[in-house]
Amino acid sequence: MNGVTDYEVMDLAGREEDLDRLCDLTARINSYKKEIKRLEKLKEPIEKSIKEQLENSDIGITVGYQVDYKRGTTHRFNSEKLKEEKPDIFERYYEERPLRRFSIKRIETAGEEFDF
Repeated sequence: MNGVTDYEVMDLAGREEDLDRLCDLTARINSYKKEIKRLEKLKEPIEKSIKEQLENSDIGITVGYQVDYKRGTTHRFNSEKLKEEKPDIFERYYEERPLRRFSIKRIETAGEEFDF
């Protein structure tokens, strides 16, 4: 049940063209993330206002729009509870699948902080 711990690392030192392109792309992604967060903050109070106007209604209709705010339930499988109460069954059906996770983080190198 252990994840992958060996990573393949590409050192771009000395490959200025690749490094410049990576820095540019990373800066664009960070800019987009900030813009998405800003827009989400603008959207939240508007959604809240609409929900308040709907009061207990599930659907609101106005000229050109229908707003759904329906009640429901969700069903989730509690694997932790199964693992705790029936570990033999959990182990029999547990499986690992490979994945690749993408993330970007700021790093410091030799006392210098890089700001893409």
